[in-house]
Amino acid sequence: MRKSDYLSYIKEAISIGRENYDEGIKKWQDNFDVNYMFGYISPGNISSQIHIESIEYRLTGDKEIAKAIRKYLLQPMELCSIFPEEVRKKRLEYKRGVPLMEPLFQLHAYMNGYTDIMDAGVLSKEDHKIIKETIIRSIIPLTHCPEWGAHNRSMLRASALAQGYEVVGLCEDTKDWLKLADYLAEESMGRWSIEDASHYIPLWLFACIKYAKHRGIEDEYYAKPQTKYYFDYITHYICPDGRIPGFGDAWFHSDWQIWHACLEMGATKYKCGKMKQAAQLIFNFGIKKHNQVISTGIGNYIAYAYKWSDDSVVPEPLNFGSEEVLDELVGKKIAFRNNSTYMLYNYRDEGYYGYIPRNYLRTSIPVKAEKMHHGHGDENSIITLVKDGNILLHDGGYRDRLPNGKYRADLYHNKLSFRDGVMGSEKSSYEKLHDEGYYKHVDTEKLHFESFKDVDYLRTRNFYRPYNLVWDRAITYLKNEEVFIIVDWVDNKESKELTIVNNIHVQKANKIDNGVYEGFVDTINRSTADKDPYTNKQDYSLLVEFITNSQSTTSENIRRNHGEATMLSQVVSKQFKKGDRQFFVTMLTIKKRNEQANKCYGKLSIEKIIGNNDAISLIYNGKEKIVITQKFDLQHALITYEEDRAPAYDWESGKINYGAITTDADFAYVVDGEKIKYGMINGCRVYYNEKEIYSAPRYTSRDFLMETFKEIDHKWRAWSGELTK
Repeated sequence: MRKSDYLSYIKEAISIGRENYDEGIKKWQDNFDVNYMFGYISPGNISSQIHIESIEYRLTGDKEIAKAIRKYLLQPMELCSIFPEEVRKKRLEYKRGVPLMEPLFQLHAYMNGYTDIMDAGVLSKEDHKIIKETIIRSIIPLTHCPEWGAHNRSMLRASALAQGYEVVGLCEDTKDWLKLADYLAEESMGRWSIEDASHYIPLWLFACIKYAKHRGIEDEYYAKPQTKYYFDYITHYICPDGRIPGFGDAWFHSDWQIWHACLEMGATKYKCGKMKQAAQLIFNFGIKKHNQVISTGIGNYIAYAYKWSDDSVVPEPLNFGSEEVLDELVGKKIAFRNNSTYMLYNYRDEGYYGYIPRNYLRTSIPVKAEKMHHGHGDENSIITLVKDGNILLHDGGYRDRLPNGKYRADLYHNKLSFRDGVMGSEKSSYEKLHDEGYYKHVDTEKLHFESFKDVDYLRTRNFYRPYNLVWDRAITYLKNEEVFIIVDWVDNKESKELTIVNNIHVQKANKIDNGVYEGFVDTINRSTADKDPYTNKQDYSLLVEFITNSQSTTSENIRRNHGEATMLSQVVSKQFKKGDRQFFVTMLTIKKRNEQANKCYGKLSIEKIIGNNDAISLIYNGKEKIVITQKFDLQHALITYEEDRAPAYDWESGKINYGAITTDADFAYVVDGEKIKYGMINGCRVYYNEKEIYSAPRYTSRDFLMETFKEIDHKWRAWSGELTK
């Protein structure tokens, strides 16, 4: 979008905001709750109206606009009388008075408007005094509870303090504001956020942008590699149609207008056409989600996009392929992309940085249901799946009510969930899983990700601390078939009674056969009690096949994402011995809704299971025959030396005969069509139907124990190719 487009939106928002202004104030008064847990909050339309009208004033110099802004600036002092004095006296942080403007989300816009008309000649000395008192009284409560750490609420405080000091100036009330702001910002400036939530990272980034501006450190801030990371992060993980996939605490496409404004700043600072295009796509979907609505709330952030955008930056197509987003330490997400198909996968754990701030939050506020901070129990989870704008899988939502977000719990995500004990058949899958909802601490790491021409493959590992087990999830995407094959492998490290449930969540589903369901998503709630849900495109549905033990599957109606939903589950509940291994094979097939489901399933079969569930081979019979092998036990056939010798493997000890394929690779595939196309990860050789199709060259290495040279095998990280038959 160009500045002129933003300006057109702002002008319409100003007009609509003026028409509805008094009604908004009246609605606030009628619904005022003195016992609201977050305390006194003034009407939200005041600050938004101030900000967007100040844009118009800056362009025109029209004093009538400045006079209108003056009225809005003074109004919070008048409205606060609604808050009972006896209640105010009970709150320590309200010693100076109630915060006339909500300091984290409203005050920045209020101060922008004041700054813009400060010299317009419409404000008296008394007006200036009242406005500065409004700012001071709004910020003082922040000094009583300066939540710290690299997260949104800390940086929103830092930004408010820095901007407040700039606007009010030095006085007895503000003398410590900059020092506190700098201490709060220290862990965020050029560092990693400790949050993993698509609703809150943009708030954190927005506040960082504002703080850097008001502290005069923009050049330093934007030069930091961590800063650019977050602008790239959103650019790389948005859906092809511009939707922001929800992960962690988030409502459907929530805070898109903040992401949009931030990306305009990123495009300007880094002269990046891809960020510019991402901003456009996010805006397009956001306006579509809101049915083309023009509002002051959205306009408030469109005003920032207007200020921060640069028309000289030319949008560039987001022609990303399947990739990691953006790494395996901080982002911990993987995106599958193929034409109009997109899947986002999250394996982000809490991480091992920011320990003290995380522990501070854990011991200061009631957050047992979440990762620190605002993250969900969604490790090894499919966050979203989209085909040509048809949303087939999406996140579970945020919360219906405070304090703990119900949908943060693991069972509301497309993943495995674990519970202690054996659950009887009289209980539903939901009853087996539903507990207090507290977050269960895990550690995760990436094992593999590789994007081949015909196949994408990921494998991540979840060290599940509560029950001392290891859970690996591997997803193989067959690009030409529109099929995702999910293999889950659980390795128990101690004997225990354990219930494992494999969940896929849709809005509604039809049972096609044992273990086979067709899932649909028609509408998506954007918030709690959404009376006008988002209408999804309805060209495609999702076929869900539980390949292993299909008799143990169920379909249940539950509440998820603030509305009715269907949980498709596969349950294993039994006594496990130490070393017992359990695996699940699940296939997701994207199909047209008008296509007969019974023609689309039954194409995947298990060819061979090796040893104690050490490895598996699968055969998919679709447009072409595709054979897949996966070695679960990565220690399989490694040579154990007493001495320090290497390599600890060779072809003869490591090879596994899977049937059609013989290989030592962790993962291998063969597409048997007009040509033989193959790929492998971490292996020496691949044979297909007893014919060698790949062999890594051997080389000569020094054996320091025997003091001699020897010929050895060497594993290649990955390789692919094709052969004529």
